[in-house]
Amino acid sequence: METSFTPDRRRIRERRAEPRLPASGRIKFSFDDPSPTVVEAELLESSSIGFRAVHESKALNPGIEVHYQRSGATGRARVIWTHVLNQRRVSGFVML
Repeated sequence: METSFTPDRRRIRERRAEPRLPASGRIKFSFDDPSPTVVEAELLESSSIGFRAVHESKALNPGIEVHYQRSGATGRARVIWTHVLNQRRVSGFVML
């Protein structure tokens, strides 16, 4: 029986449609779900459709819509995922 499962993840082709570029600088998130909250973070990378940031907030959970402000840009985004890596929280966002 032949299987399409590939245990070696290095063989999996990159599936991201947009290239990601390293980024830096402060970014501020605000949202009202479940109560008014402001989170300060550090931008790690960005693309034309989203970005990744490191922060210390347990409130940035997947599905939450936030308003973001960073140098020269403001807008809305949705938290897609949050991971705890090396004792810090990293979240991925898609811009709305």
